[in-house]
Amino acid sequence: MMKKLPVLLTPYIKTRYPYRKLKICRRCNHFTVLGEADCPVCGHAALQNVEKRAASMLQRSMWKDWFVVLLIMLVGIALSESTKQTILFVAGSLLLLALLWTIQRRTKFALLHVQLEKLFQNEAYALCNGLVKDREAAIKVFESGNKPLAYEMLREIGALVHTDQLRIEQILLLQSFVLRKDMDLMLDPLLMNHFNSDLVEYIGELAKIRRDLLKENAFRYILLHEAQILKMEHGESILIGVAGAVVRMKRYITLYPHLLLRYARKLPKDRFLRLYRMIQSSQTANNGPLYEEVMTIYNEKYKWDEDFQRDNR
Repeated sequence: MMKKLPVLLTPYIKTRYPYRKLKICRRCNHFTVLGEADCPVCGHAALQNVEKRAASMLQRSMWKDWFVVLLIMLVGIALSESTKQTILFVAGSLLLLALLWTIQRRTKFALLHVQLEKLFQNEAYALCNGLVKDREAAIKVFESGNKPLAYEMLREIGALVHTDQLRIEQILLLQSFVLRKDMDLMLDPLLMNHFNSDLVEYIGELAKIRRDLLKENAFRYILLHEAQILKMEHGESILIGVAGAVVRMKRYITLYPHLLLRYARKLPKDRFLRLYRMIQSSQTANNGPLYEEVMTIYNEKYKWDEDFQRDNR
């Protein structure tokens, strides 16, 4: 059995949009999610956020629009045949400038997104190549023996690259660490469509130390692959742990009663006590197979237990 490493992981900084982690070099146009200041390709301190690059491109585009309007105004003034025509043309041009400024100001956020899309489309090859080089850099760090840093690098890349291969690499690294409750861990970004035993074992670990990370996507994944999980060496224990995580919220109990029906009898006492209390306090749950199963288990195993008796007083 592989010895797990005690590690400290840097907290993951979340952004509203994943692309905000992406940087581009002003000199060589290299994309990366790993660099802080120095470009990993040309070595210059020339990395800038892609939004900043898009904002600069947008600003130039706006100035071009202003230049065109001013040029038209100057040509109109030069061709005016009277003072009245000049005044009218200047007034019209100033009105057009004011309208242009208002439109630009009100649509700046939308225009910035359009500019970002153009940047990503025009630099699609450079973007893909940059992310590939980031992964290669993470693999080199792993091969050097620095597994925590390699995981953190892959985690950053994973914000933009959604492939099962990258997910598996992160899970395998996580499974080589001693996982603790205080760690900044994640689950939803690592879920896959197909069955993966390493992912299931990771979910089982989280069911012990971070039940809050198990949400609807994780429960659906477990239910979908329940038969295969049961064939694993500790598959049933993992399913019992996941069932214990379902008990965390009434909503989950309502959505996944069949998972609880199958494993309620094997839940640890504290998780069954929580399930019992939530079933008893729910007006809508006091009927149906799950309620009957919970009451059967209660009568067989816990009817005279002091913790349960306290609830019935």
